[in-house]
Amino acid sequence: MPLLLIIVIALHVLSSVFWAGSTFVMARVGGTEAPRLFRPQMGAAGVSVLTGGALWGLLHRGGFGTSEAVLATGALAALVALAVQAVGVGRGLRAADQAGTAPAVAVPYRLSAGLLMITIVCMAIARYV
Repeated sequence: MPLLLIIVIALHVLSSVFWAGSTFVMARVGGTEAPRLFRPQMGAAGVSVLTGGALWGLLHRGGFGTSEAVLATGALAALVALAVQAVGVGRGLRAADQAGTAPAVAVPYRLSAGLLMITIVCMAIARYV
């Protein structure tokens, strides 16, 4: 396996695990740590999307079969999760009170968590469909 591919996979997995894991936790706790985690989450999401695109180019250029359709569904869910999180949590944080808490961020985190679950399932099963 070429070194570039190994590096891209490692960056994709690490950033995706942080983004999804922290999103699941934030959904569970109602976004109480959103002021501290929002920027790192958006950074990880950006790395995840960019490296996912690079992996698509390295591993799936050419044909578009069932596996690619499943992966594309997961990628679309991830992009929607990123948009929901960036806009919804971002707005909620801007509207936050002085303590830095905003109950409005819980809903976008929960929506994003659901979408990221779809993404993870698609990535896990794509090879076997």
